[in-house]
Amino acid sequence: MSPAQTTAACERHHPGPGARAAARLCGKVPVIDTRRLQLRGPRIYDFKAFAKIYESDRAILMGGPFSREEAWQEFTNYTALWLLHGHGLWTIDALTTPSAGFVLLGYEWDDPEPELGIFLDEASEGQGIAQEALEAARDHAFAALNWDSVVSYVANDNDRCIRLMETCGATRDLAAEAALADTCDSHADTLVYRHRKAGDA
Repeated sequence: MSPAQTTAACERHHPGPGARAAARLCGKVPVIDTRRLQLRGPRIYDFKAFAKIYESDRAILMGGPFSREEAWQEFTNYTALWLLHGHGLWTIDALTTPSAGFVLLGYEWDDPEPELGIFLDEASEGQGIAQEALEAARDHAFAALNWDSVVSYVANDNDRCIRLMETCGATRDLAAEAALADTCDSHADTLVYRHRKAGDA
């Protein structure tokens, strides 16, 4: 990519039959409407907002900041999960902020089970958007995917996310934390919060 080029060819919209086919595929991703939000399948134009988060200091607690290429790899991984596993990344559209952030039921390469994760742009913090989106994705996992539980992996110094997990009723799974630390050195300090379907112990 030349210095004058601000985006790679892969992240630009290319009108035509391919773009129309992509739109049809995206239309197959479940759309979740909440009181203030819509969770929808990611489109190519959402990558700009995704990369802005991943390239910034907001990504420090996720192992970043990342390069734009690394952000693209994460974005495409999470998007491809819809085709491979039937769950993946949603774009969060708020009433006044399209692409306010992202919520996912996804896998990283070394995740032992699917993760419920969320990340917002800075302007969308402090409005309850994270809780509303996280609970909607969690409830989809239980109702539509028939999961009994799902985990969130949280950096041990991410106080804001820890409070969010507790507000949403998740509890630490110490056995899962120990197993994760045993299999992956990079997760030695990662907290595992487990969300359980209502009525499950």
